[in-house]
Amino acid sequence: MKGLLALRYECQQPAICSQAGTSENNHVISIRQKVALQFIVSNLALVANFMLTIVLARLLSPQDIGIFSMGAVLIAVAHVFRDFGVTAFIRREKELTPESLRNALGVLLVTSWSVAAAMYLSAPYWADFFREARVMSVVQVLAMGFVFIPFGSIPMAIISREMAVEKSARITAVSTVVYFGVSVGLALAGFGPMTMAWANLVNIIVTGAMARWALGRPLPWLPGFRQLTGIVHFGLGNLLTALLKAADNALPDILLGRWMTPSAVGLFSRANSTVNMVSTALLPTVNYFALPYMAKLHHANGPVAGEYLRATSLINTLILPALAAIAVLAHDIVSLLYGSAWLQAVPAIPWLCLAYAVNSLFTLSAPALSGVGKPYAAIGPTALLVAAKVACAVWLMDGTLSTFALAMALGQLLSLPYNLWIHQRYLNLGWVAWAQSTLPLLAQALLVGGVCLGIREALPAGLAPWAAIMVSGFGALVAFLAGCFLLSLPLADEFKRMQKALLQRRQKA
Repeated sequence: MKGLLALRYECQQPAICSQAGTSENNHVISIRQKVALQFIVSNLALVANFMLTIVLARLLSPQDIGIFSMGAVLIAVAHVFRDFGVTAFIRREKELTPESLRNALGVLLVTSWSVAAAMYLSAPYWADFFREARVMSVVQVLAMGFVFIPFGSIPMAIISREMAVEKSARITAVSTVVYFGVSVGLALAGFGPMTMAWANLVNIIVTGAMARWALGRPLPWLPGFRQLTGIVHFGLGNLLTALLKAADNALPDILLGRWMTPSAVGLFSRANSTVNMVSTALLPTVNYFALPYMAKLHHANGPVAGEYLRATSLINTLILPALAAIAVLAHDIVSLLYGSAWLQAVPAIPWLCLAYAVNSLFTLSAPALSGVGKPYAAIGPTALLVAAKVACAVWLMDGTLSTFALAMALGQLLSLPYNLWIHQRYLNLGWVAWAQSTLPLLAQALLVGGVCLGIREALPAGLAPWAAIMVSGFGALVAFLAGCFLLSLPLADEFKRMQKALLQRRQKA
């Protein structure tokens, strides 16, 4: 990611800039600054959403959250169909014309409204599948959001394409506040599992309106349906990949909802969100830039494989050690954040940490493959992953959440060789280069996890969860920093660069 961080982002209106006669420094912003701003904004939103999760865990029961999760899983898959890869197409295209935007809107309207109708009408059957009548209302309210999504999707895709972080920040701030306020208000009013469904609908409308306003220029309101070949061809590859990824994400809710109880779904959902909180903090920022940057690099015949490998290393320098610490401190984290009612989720967390660790090694695969014009290449690995997880779940399932989580981890491990082959073929990334980059990351994660475990075991058994997390976490942080420099990880270079920049500023001052 060194090149990504050093990239200069040019003004989107060069003619206006030249007329104003201002210097280049006023119109060119380093991607480092954009990454930093996007990271801050994303994580402020994450903190708010995490606080909301804690609040809702106190206001709603595991059954309420489980019922919503069973309804939301269908909508999550449906979102893939309504997008049809259109937003990825907009973000990757070298040039956008008014005609291409009208065609993109036409595709989105057809797909989104068709999905809305299908989901609304199929809601009773989905409720019958789970043997829970309240799931029907959740699905129907969530389906209504598809009516409004197309009008916000295009401006959001353009903002991402242009890496206009300032505009994205304003949209994120408003939508986060709205979603938080509406969710808490509805929960206090006794809406139960419908709380998040109605809040989601309101958030979609507000976000779409904000995106149109923030873009700052008119967009076509009338759809077009001519010359759709490029959109359909590119979109179909992204559609199939995204559909399989959505199916992968939906597997726990579908299988547990069918085999066990709504409470089990809610417990596993909370375990999953606990493990996922680190990735949630980092990946939105990276994914915001990954596809447009990889596409730009590909169009310029740049070193895609090298940039991909460095970006993946930088991300996992943070994610893998954090997952190791979460696995060790799972009981303390759940007790502190959610309360004793959720402790049954704890045994699943270590296995989920392993599953997420393997998955994080390939988290940029889909954007990279789309960026080089090979969206279809990601279909095979994702399909294999879903099949492996289902097979392992059927083989191992014994009615416990920990065994189900183990099945998810084994599925991830079984899909690893095929992922490596795909990277070698389409990104020109060899196994040896991948191993040389990955093994130090694993070593650092083991170091952090070992130090954290040693400290936690040495602490008194009755120590308050917050104290255990602080003491063990401090030791993990020291081990993390030591590992970065001892193993010469890419993040150490970034630390040195920041230190140098600070010294230069002090000298100037």
